[in-house]
Amino acid sequence: MFKRVAIAFVLLFAVALPPVHAADSPVLQIFKQWLDAFNSADAAKMAAFWKKYGKNAADDHSPSDLRLRQMTQGMTIFKVVEDTGTHLVVLMKEGRGIYSESTMDLASTNPPTVDRISGHPVPPPVEKGDIATSDEDLEKKVRERVAATQGPNAFSGAILIAHHGKVVLDQAWGMADSSKQIPNTVDTQFCLGSMNKMFTSVAILQLVEKGKLSLDKPMATYWPDYPNKDLAAKVTIRELLSHTGGTGDIFTPEYEAHREEIRTLADYVKLFGSRPVRFEPGTRMEYSNYGFILLGRIIELVSGEPYQEYVRKHIYLPAGMLRTDSRPETDHVQGRATGYTHGPNGLTPNTATMPWSGTSAGGGYSTVGDLMLFAEALQSGKLLAPEFLKEATTGDATHRDYGLGFYVLSNGAYGHGGGAPGINGELHILPKRDYVLVALVNRDPPMASDMVNVIAEILPPQ
Repeated sequence: MFKRVAIAFVLLFAVALPPVHAADSPVLQIFKQWLDAFNSADAAKMAAFWKKYGKNAADDHSPSDLRLRQMTQGMTIFKVVEDTGTHLVVLMKEGRGIYSESTMDLASTNPPTVDRISGHPVPPPVEKGDIATSDEDLEKKVRERVAATQGPNAFSGAILIAHHGKVVLDQAWGMADSSKQIPNTVDTQFCLGSMNKMFTSVAILQLVEKGKLSLDKPMATYWPDYPNKDLAAKVTIRELLSHTGGTGDIFTPEYEAHREEIRTLADYVKLFGSRPVRFEPGTRMEYSNYGFILLGRIIELVSGEPYQEYVRKHIYLPAGMLRTDSRPETDHVQGRATGYTHGPNGLTPNTATMPWSGTSAGGGYSTVGDLMLFAEALQSGKLLAPEFLKEATTGDATHRDYGLGFYVLSNGAYGHGGGAPGINGELHILPKRDYVLVALVNRDPPMASDMVNVIAEILPPQ
């Protein structure tokens, strides 16, 4: 959530791509060409790659590639994890010093055509000696990792680890408000960013479970007067939940021009409701904050309750989440952390970049303890029947790493993260190992995501 980069570029198709190497598999050959264009930071070279290897004219991902290039500072291949000839998973080392995993799938090899490419942060490669021997050792190792962070990159937030329902670690570090010298505590409310999408997903699936919605019916079934009739007739509820509806983002120049005026879900629809779909719904995944705005509005239309009231009544309260809400940024909330982002003069508050209030796409506030309660309520069936939770946390051929409002992680795990300037959070639920891992910080990404990824890698052997 909270992406705010607008990229202008010139499309120059005459840019030459590097030669392939016959020793590489088809997918690795194409991936290396993409990586060469990516690392060049040249929008024209990136566009030329997608013109040559994209499935259709709409498959020009050069603007998002360029945003990612600016964020990662370039990438190099550390290790090929999996290569079937058409499916590739590669461990990458980024220029900013962290690791990530990139996946590429080819739709065909003759001619070579890219079906999808995606990536996500992962912890650094773990040495055998890094793995904890017990929960007590895990707690010790996590404290040591936090203590090792220093200066402007020192960990500032809270971490909770639970195993078999018992807390292994629940601690906070750093300042919630540096100007007032208010420290973070385990009860500090941190901004969740896109983690709110899990609540929106649960709310939608609750309405499906009650027979008030159908995942495979188009928006128009429940929203006949949506401004763009074509979009409403094409895009299904399932496609909105899986980011395959082609509904686009909300953090655009139009949004920036009206940021302080946009206060309700209806305000977002007023701004973007006439916008067409970006591609044929269901054909590919493209992360869409606006899709989750639409889901929030559908919850309001079908339930007859404001979105925030619905999730408070049907998710937060049943789970016991008494410190979770989406109050406006202008409200004084006792115990709510200020986000701090890196600027030219050091760490500065992120206040000027925040939306007026949290939405169904992200931006609410919660604590590490409340997110553990959410995980427990999900797994116990208190919020959703098991078959609906399974559907929400299972991907498919179009979106292998994303279900319906939840990221699909390895070995049956699932969760969601959120990030923006001064905001980062991560929740991982590991049913097979019965761990819940939570980190929330009031600093830039990937501070919390890295911490949870590292914890997941050093868990004691089963």
